Order: sequence, then structure tokens, then C-alpha cells
Amino acid sequence: MRISSTKTNIPYRKTAIPPLQDSEYIILQSQGGYKHNRAFVWKIAHGFLTNQRFVIFMGRTVRFEIALSRVRDLAVEKTVFIIRTKQCLCLSYETEKGLGRNRVWFLANDIEKWRKRIYQLSLLRIDQETIEKIAAQLDSDSQDILWYLWEKRHAKINRLAELINAPNHMYVLLKIREIINPISEKVIDCPILSFERSRADSQTGETVSFSWWMIGHQERLVHREDRLLDIFDEGRYIQVIMEVRGVEASDLRLDVHKDRLTVRSHKIGASLREPLRLPAEITLENHEISVKNNLLEIRLSKVQ
Repeated sequence: MRISSTKTNIPYRKTAIPPLQDSEYIILQSQGGYKHNRAFVWKIAHGFLTNQRFVIFMGRTVRFEIALSRVRDLAVEKTVFIIRTKQCLCLSYETEKGLGRNRVWFLANDIEKWRKRIYQLSLLRIDQETIEKIAAQLDSDSQDILWYLWEKRHAKINRLAELINAPNHMYVLLKIREIINPISEKVIDCPILSFERSRADSQTGETVSFSWWMIGHQERLVHREDRLLDIFDEGRYIQVIMEVRGVEASDLRLDVHKDRLTVRSHKIGASLREPLRLPAEITLENHEISVKNNLLEIRLSKVQ
């Protein structure tokens, strides 16, 4: 006598894909169940998570969608589904007019994976203190990669390889996958760097392809407008004098690209990111740097 299985995993059914907006792409999709607000009945549907929205799709119709920017809370709850207790995801979101909050529940086979990805895209906030905590546990090359992406938001792998003088691209990948992201998972419960085939830069509107991005919403410290800063054109060289606190010359890194200079410090408690535009293209060859009485002095030769 054959006894049928009572396994209650949600069956997978082939389905169409909801229409996508410009620069939108699918991150997760799964057959599952959903209900909205205080509805008592679960409905079978297909869930889609994109880089912009959470979408419930039934047949060829969008039954529910919410922009990730409107998500305000996220929780995993227990529910009864097909006579079994299972975990479901509860999303609390702000109404379109901002007058209150609604909730939607979604049930899928790998709900923890959905929770983490929605959290990364909607609720995770990355500030300089978080970057410092992660950087404190990294080697020098990994720190440079992390801080560069904190400053620039995204970069192609060849740029990261140039940044740390890597012998090849695999060296950079190993730093990201085996050092930076595992340590960030210990600090913020998820990888901090993500590879994207195509993604729009929200600040410039540019579509960036095949690049590494820092996840989450970056909350940056406001630059001090009262920082003492002087730049002098001394003929064959450029002299920069800038106020700094809590750092020595050995704590500082200089990045040069044509007429752009970025002064950086990875020192915990005295982090510094100061991008400067100089009156001429410069080189780091034979440069001089010193710190005395909280004043940083840099001397850079012009490109001849």
C-alpha cells in the first residue's frame, strides 16, 4: 500500500513576468501565498522582488505592488497554511498619501532569504560608523575597496584592481567574497557589497553596468564647511594646507586622478574623506606630506 506524502511545500508553477519599469530587474521570485490587511483567506500567487518594488502577480495581472521606499517595517510571523504552521513575511508600508500604514503578508518556501533581501533594499542604513566597524576587521587592501565604494557608491572590478594594485581581478573577487562580505555579515547581518549587471545611479541617473555596489541607503556625515583649507599654485607644484584632527601623516592616503585629489584616513574615530579639485593635473611622484599642530601640508608636483 502506497501512502501519499503530506509535504506542504508551496508548488512551483510557471508564470508570466510582470511588466518592468526602466532600470528595473528581478531579484527574487517564488510561487507562494499572500493576504492583505485583515483578510482571513490566503490566495495563491507569484511574488516578485525587484530592485524597486515588491509585486504580487496572479495569472497576468498585478494584484498588489509596493515601492520599496514605502516599506517601514518587516517581520517574520507564524501562520497556518494548508493545515501546517509555516513562516510568512509581514511588510508594513506607508500609504500613498502618507496618512497611515497598511500590511501585507507573503508566504514562500525560503522566507528568510526574502526577508534579508527586502531588508537590504528598503530598511538597511549604512553610515560611516558602520563602515568603520567593518573596516576595523579588514586587511589594508580590503579596507581600500570598502572605503572607495563608500565614497563612489559603485565601481567596475578593473577600477578596484587598479586601486589596490591587484595582480588580477580574481584577487579583488576573493577580497570581496571571502573577507569583506563575510565580515560585514557578522556586523550588519548581510553582505555589504553586491555585484549588479545593470543598475541606475539614483544621484546621476546614469545606468551603470557590470559593477560592484555598496548596498543599503548611505547616510553620510556632512562635510565641515568651516574646515581650514588653502590651495596654492606655486609654479611647478601645488601646495595644499588643510585642518585635520586626530591623525598623523602615516594615517593618511592620497588618491590622485588628473586634477582631483582625495585625502583619506581609515583611522578609527578620525575618519577623513576630503575630495579636492586642484588648479592643474598633479602626480604623486616625489610628493611631500606632513602634519603639525593639526595642520596637514601636502606638496604635489604638476604633470609636465
